[in-house]
Amino acid sequence: MWFTINFSSHKPVYKQIIENVKLQIMNKKLKKGDFLPSIRKMAEMLDVNLNTVSRAYRELVSEGIIEPIRGEGYVVKKDILENFNEELINELTTIVKKCINAGMKIDDICNIIKSAGGKTNDTTSRKS
Repeated sequence: MWFTINFSSHKPVYKQIIENVKLQIMNKKLKKGDFLPSIRKMAEMLDVNLNTVSRAYRELVSEGIIEPIRGEGYVVKKDILENFNEELINELTTIVKKCINAGMKIDDICNIIKSAGGKTNDTTSRKS
C-alpha cells in the first residue's frame, strides 16, 4: 500500500489523499505518465468510500496534477516538486508565525522541527 489515512486527524480524508498523492509525486514514487490506482482500487486500499477518493481525484485534476484518460484511468500530468515545496514552506511559515504569536521561543520551535524530522505519521485505516 502506498500510504494510509489518519482517521483521528482533523484534516478531511479526501485532503489527506490529495496530500499523499502529491507526496508520492514529490518523492518520485509517482512520475509523469504513471497511472494512479482506479478510484475503486484506491478506496479498497485505503478502506474509504468511493466518493471520498473520487473527490480527491477531481481536485487533483482541477489542480492540473493528474488527468483522466478515458477507459484507462488517471495519469500523473506533471512533476509538482517545486510547487509542492513552495506550498509546504508557506504552510510551515504560517505555523511558525502562529507559534511565535502564541509566545513560543524560536529555539523551542526549531527543536520541535528537528525532532519531527525523524518521525513518521502513525495512521490507522477505517471506512469514512
